[in-house]
Amino acid sequence: MKANPYETPSELIEQDPRSSSTRTAAQRHVRMALLIMLLPAAYNFVCFNFSPSFDQIEFPNRSLYRMANLIGFGLIAAAVWWFGLTLFEFVTRGIHSIVARKSKLAEWQRELYSNLQRAPGLAIPGAVLWAVWVLAFYQLQIKFYLVSVPVAIAAHLLAAWLYLPLAYQWFQIERHARQNST
Repeated sequence: MKANPYETPSELIEQDPRSSSTRTAAQRHVRMALLIMLLPAAYNFVCFNFSPSFDQIEFPNRSLYRMANLIGFGLIAAAVWWFGLTLFEFVTRGIHSIVARKSKLAEWQRELYSNLQRAPGLAIPGAVLWAVWVLAFYQLQIKFYLVSVPVAIAAHLLAAWLYLPLAYQWFQIERHARQNST
């Protein structure tokens, strides 16, 4: 899709959501959600790597395995910090290219950025759920499926509060674009 050569530069900047303040705010919200989720992730890391059951497993070098886990933890956190929003934008482009024929990608991205404002607020109960799972599994020694199934259901319902409204808004954008094109 080519830009209109007769548009003023301010209109071109407004069309590109990647240069907008809403994208910057979305980046900040993704990073805040990451920081919130790092707390239960660190709790999980410590409980996994320093649990008595970990010490019972036969490893040639436990400290090397722990170091690899720590490096992986850091790399994943850094990847989400630097590329989390880019991944959301990539998924948005993919979905848009498959299902949207009339609407503009920029409108979808603006809606994504707007929806990500809720990410830190949803990360708080998500972090609590994760911490409850870690506590129940590692400290209270509750069986894996007994604790994982209800926590997973609750976590997926929580995530749906983020992606279902977004999917609905994308549907509305596409529907409105189709109605205006006929």
